[in-house]
Amino acid sequence: MKNLLKSRNTGLIVVLILLLIVAGIVTPTMFGVQSLISMLQNNSVYALLAVGEMCVILTGGIDISIASQLAFVGIVCTSLSCSNPTVPGIVFVLLGLVLGALCGGLNGFLVGKLKMVPMICTLGTMYIFRGLAFVVSGGEWWFAVAYSDTYRNWAIARVLGLPAIIWIAIIVMIIAGFFQSYTTAGRRIYAIGTSRESAAVAGVNEGTVTLYAYIICGALTGLAGMLYTANYAIGYYGMAEGFEMTAIAICVLGGVSITGGKGRMDGVAIGVLIMAVVTYFISMIPGMSVWQKALQGAIIIVAVAINYFTERSAAKQALKERGALI
Repeated sequence: MKNLLKSRNTGLIVVLILLLIVAGIVTPTMFGVQSLISMLQNNSVYALLAVGEMCVILTGGIDISIASQLAFVGIVCTSLSCSNPTVPGIVFVLLGLVLGALCGGLNGFLVGKLKMVPMICTLGTMYIFRGLAFVVSGGEWWFAVAYSDTYRNWAIARVLGLPAIIWIAIIVMIIAGFFQSYTTAGRRIYAIGTSRESAAVAGVNEGTVTLYAYIICGALTGLAGMLYTANYAIGYYGMAEGFEMTAIAICVLGGVSITGGKGRMDGVAIGVLIMAVVTYFISMIPGMSVWQKALQGAIIIVAVAINYFTERSAAKQALKERGALI
């Protein structure tokens, strides 16, 4: 019980419950089954982006190009699927994963192998991918009538009562949690984020680990791009602008240290739910939607502050325990 009360996730769960209570009082319709399903469905893309961003942040890096990657991959999948409506949707799911992995691989090569600063590097590729999205689309917009059912069903088809996109997000989070916690490759991501020098001494190749962390991020971003267009049945080069900030906010809120090396998938999952409730609640209150970005920024600042003081408190406690042993 003592360990449970010390857990940061316990505090996040309490915050989530309080938010649900307040939101339920102000907007009672929120607790309708369809409303809850719609809330989860509309935030599943954020969940996929947050999982990918988490892999990068754990290495001590960051990727602010993911929204542009999503738009580029989404436009490519949309353009090809609408031109070839008889092609099975699974082809475009795989295309999204592969194309996204290539985009992430570019970032990973620049950061991991050429040692570029992650923020500056991904700022540059952010503009490149957004520009490519415009070139591929030619400024054209695609709407629901252009999409085939086999394409859209990957997001909206009901499986055990829930849209497929929700199940995909859940499965991805489970696999990512297992990968990060129970595989050698996953633990190496934590290792270089915790201490590059110690990881190098242990024989961990920082450049290679950084490369595959960005590839994973890119693959999940590409998948999110395909599912975004399938879910909303819309495609245009400017879609998903600002999504990278929401993904980063979810990670930080979920306890992922922005300096790398710390964070768990269960915390990120709770962060997704909190952000989903906040954004849905804001959208239900007239005149409050204009404050959504401001509140997301405030959430990032508060979450970073909480992470800082939590890590500082843990370091002091560890120092005291070492002193007691001596």
